[in-house]
Amino acid sequence: MKNLALFLLFSAYCLLPTAFAQTRDYTRHVNPFIGTGGHGHTFPGATMPFGMVQLSPDTRIDNWDGSSGYHYSDDTIYGFSHTHLNGTGIPDYCDILFTANRVI
Repeated sequence: MKNLALFLLFSAYCLLPTAFAQTRDYTRHVNPFIGTGGHGHTFPGATMPFGMVQLSPDTRIDNWDGSSGYHYSDDTIYGFSHTHLNGTGIPDYCDILFTANRVI
């Protein structure tokens, strides 16, 4: 009986804080466009660590400011390429650009 009482007390102590825990939305603190304007040379696409694919839109094909393929000030998306590098300052990897038949 003593073991059962200790088990119930320990269970209540461990589970009680999780019953009143609040979920927090940390995504409101994330801005994926940081570094995509000016001379940041970053792309807003998501990738896994050591990922082989970095899918992201391409808004510039040439120019030093568009070396990552995306620049925040542009309003036209030419397509999506699957390899990007952040912060290099030069266009690398000879991206293969996939385009759609119509401009949205």
